[in-house]
Amino acid sequence: MSASNVTSIALAVVENNPIRQLRAKPSSKTAAIKAKCAECMGCTLDHMERGFRASISDCSSYSCPLHSFRPFQAKTTSR
Repeated sequence: MSASNVTSIALAVVENNPIRQLRAKPSSKTAAIKAKCAECMGCTLDHMERGFRASISDCSSYSCPLHSFRPFQAKTTSR
């Protein structure tokens, strides 16, 4: 893998890290919820767990106050 490919991958990780996104927009409620859910699934400022979005979507922690607001949920259609 070339150095430019490694740099591109590293930049993509930084841009997709919800914890880093919260640092960029600290007043965003949506970013705060995404960051907390990602942290709960094992992500940190410098590390993203593989498959964390699916883990958040499948979260079974129903007692969590953020459970109904968690990101990456399947969209439901109303009748």
